[in-house]
Formats: sequence, C-alpha cells, structure tokens
Amino acid sequence: MQTAFFIVIGAIMVTVLFLAFRAIGRGMEARGELKRDGTLEKNKQDPYTFKSIQEDEDDKLLEKLKDKNLSEEDLKKLYEDLKNKKE
Repeated sequence: MQTAFFIVIGAIMVTVLFLAFRAIGRGMEARGELKRDGTLEKNKQDPYTFKSIQEDEDDKLLEKLKDKNLSEEDLKKLYEDLKNKKE
C-alpha cells in the first residue's frame, strides 16, 4: 500500500514537472519570436505603450500599399474593407 502511494505521488510530481517545463518552453519560443520580429526591443524602449503584433502587420501592409501608388478611391475602399473586417 505504501509503495502504491509513493508511485502515485511520483507520477503526480513527474506530471507537474513535465507541464511546467512545457509551459516554460512555449514561453521561451514566444519570446524568441518577439525578439526576431523586433517587437521585444520596441517594448523595451517604451514599455508603457505596447503595440500588438496585428498593429505591426497593419503597418507593414500600409507601407506596401504606399509603395503601389494607389488612387484615393482604391485606398478608401481598402480602408472600408479593413474597417468592416475588424468589426
């Protein structure tokens, strides 16, 4: 009976350690991704204003659109489409 108790306690401890290390690994992956994107450095410079990854993608898309020299009507249409998509 005592052996079964120790086996159960050991299994619980192994499970907790496994889940903890898995969570730490995912956190490190996320941090590495933020570092590669440059978002982490931006947040270190001004920690009180956090730009989400979506806003960064929107900024990159805006830069691409500026390079294409679209007409004002096309830009308004794209803006409306994005606005409707977010809602």
